[in-house]
Amino acid sequence: MIKRPKTVITTDMEVDDMNSLIHLCLFLDQIDLKGIIYTSSQYHFNGDGIHTLKQITPHYRTKGKAAYEGDKIAINGDPEAGDLKEYRPMELGWIESLWDNEYRGAYEKLKKHSDLFPTPEYLLSITKYGNIDFEGDVTKDTEGSNLIKEEILKTKEDLYLQSWGGSNTIVRALMSIYEEYHDKDEWEDIYRHVCDKVKIFGIINGIGQDCSWQDHGQRLFPDLKPLSCEFYYGVYFSSKIMQEDCIDMFQAKWMKENIKFDHGPLMSKYFLFGDGSYYKGEPDRYQFGIHPVIDWRNQGYPLTEFEPYEFLGEGDSCTYVQLFDAGLRGLENHDYGTLLGRIVEDGSQGTPKNPFNPFIKGYQEEWAARADWCVKDYEDCVHVPEIETGEKDLYVRPNEKILLNAKTKGDVFSQEWIWLKEYSSYEGEKEAILTDNEFTVPEDARSGDYFNVIYKVVAGKEKHITRYAQFIIHVV
Repeated sequence: MIKRPKTVITTDMEVDDMNSLIHLCLFLDQIDLKGIIYTSSQYHFNGDGIHTLKQITPHYRTKGKAAYEGDKIAINGDPEAGDLKEYRPMELGWIESLWDNEYRGAYEKLKKHSDLFPTPEYLLSITKYGNIDFEGDVTKDTEGSNLIKEEILKTKEDLYLQSWGGSNTIVRALMSIYEEYHDKDEWEDIYRHVCDKVKIFGIINGIGQDCSWQDHGQRLFPDLKPLSCEFYYGVYFSSKIMQEDCIDMFQAKWMKENIKFDHGPLMSKYFLFGDGSYYKGEPDRYQFGIHPVIDWRNQGYPLTEFEPYEFLGEGDSCTYVQLFDAGLRGLENHDYGTLLGRIVEDGSQGTPKNPFNPFIKGYQEEWAARADWCVKDYEDCVHVPEIETGEKDLYVRPNEKILLNAKTKGDVFSQEWIWLKEYSSYEGEKEAILTDNEFTVPEDARSGDYFNVIYKVVAGKEKHITRYAQFIIHVV
């Protein structure tokens, strides 16, 4: 059984967050979800009915109404937005409704394919409200920040905190830990525990979707570095710009056949451009289900029209896709690679050595395969292939030949050995030789170099699920 990463999600509930959560429903057996928490951001906050934004958060970034009215450009926040008492308020109760209705409807089928899917009751119990009143608001503890605080303090393993919106609920939890312990004898141990065990995804370039991390989080915990991924997944323009081997998997025909239709209420809820959906609380410019157009010219984006049922967006799924094991070892060593490439420290997106992501097509194929789990019996679906391996860290000398030990159980569609050159540290002039499972180390390899080799197994004939065994060959 795989070791599932412990994680907590915070979300401002934009339509791309809703899609990220619907998509995640099919992969909930891959993570140990400890909390799902509503939070605010520069794009969404619900207000307290009394105060204005500038009264609570003078250092705000929201573009306010300038983001969707006229051609006014507000680069660092609209000065008039400080008078807002709410902004594009999120639909409260949406997550609970998803668990209690669409997910509950699929759960009886899903659990037959994997007994690790959580019950709807459990998911309802860990759904909390965080700091949703204003962008960047960290003025008080909330149910959500308290849950995060508790999970941080008690975890003995790495805890991945996902920021799908602003980071303020996460930051409030960190502030609460600091306020309670910074003047106590155990502070040094608690500080080190937080910095060692907490991994935050989604604070891109160390900023995120509000200023709370800059204003508070990094000041209190300077050794806690936010993380990001090398490749994004789920941007709004995916159906136009994805790599050639899988761009069709973001376009209308594929989305309709594999996701949106004939896969039960859970997948029918997934939002696509021009599918007729209406998003409560959103202005006309952001009603992509009614108008399949991105019209963000005042924010530096070209006006772009989409066909009905093209992929809309999952702007936050990149915080969890890299947590899925799939046989890759990127959580163990950030340079080894995940389904979204390397994990990049300090929250800035890396520049890939090769702009081609070798894993993303397999991930899309698995999404389609798992969508079948919502409506079909076990024997009518493809499942995760099992791979048996020998030692996955091997130590060799230059010019040495070594056999890599891996095999799969049962029938598979295809299998192959691949040297991941871009995810290896070797920079010599000679080519490594990989013949099936026999690897020959180049003669100019140096001590300290490593070679990254995967055994790729694809299960299924009509629908596919791919898994990997990843070997790191260290030169001594």
